[in-house]
Amino acid sequence: MSIQNLVITKRRHGELWRTASRLVADSHLAVFTTTDAAGMPHAAWMNILVDSTMQEVVTITAPTTQKIANLQANPQAEWMLASPSLETIVYLSGPTQVLQGDEARRRWNRMPGKSKAYFRNYCDTDDHTKFAVIRTQVTKVVYCRPIGYRKTVVEEG
Repeated sequence: MSIQNLVITKRRHGELWRTASRLVADSHLAVFTTTDAAGMPHAAWMNILVDSTMQEVVTITAPTTQKIANLQANPQAEWMLASPSLETIVYLSGPTQVLQGDEARRRWNRMPGKSKAYFRNYCDTDDHTKFAVIRTQVTKVVYCRPIGYRKTVVEEG
C-alpha cells in the first residue's frame, strides 16, 4: 500500500493543522526516537512538554541514557504522538539538543509529571543538574491516519 505525502501549510489546510495541534497539546506522553552514528534506532516512551504551536518538544531523562549518547552522535530526532484510540498519529521531528544552565532549569520547573517519571527509580532528586533536559526544535509535522495509512506533511521548513 502506498503512502500519500502532501506538503500542507497552516494557511492552506487550517483544519488539518488545528486537528494535529489539538492532539499534540492534549498529549503528555510520546515515543521519542533517536539514532546512533551507525543509524541504529532507539525509541522510548517519554513524558513531554509541548503546546499547540508545535514549535518545540521538551522532555527530561537521565544523562547516561542511550538517548543522550545517540543525540551526541546524531542530533536529529522524531516524536510520535497518538490519539487514545490510535486513529490519529502526529510525528514531530527536527534538530534536538541537551539544554544547559538556566534554560535547563526553567524547562525542568515547567515539566509536568516528573515526580512519577521512570528516571526517579535511580535518581530521586529535584536537582535539575542531575538530569538531561532535551529540546527538539520542530521543523517537520506529519499527520497520519493509520486506517488506509495516509500520511500528510503538515509543515516542513
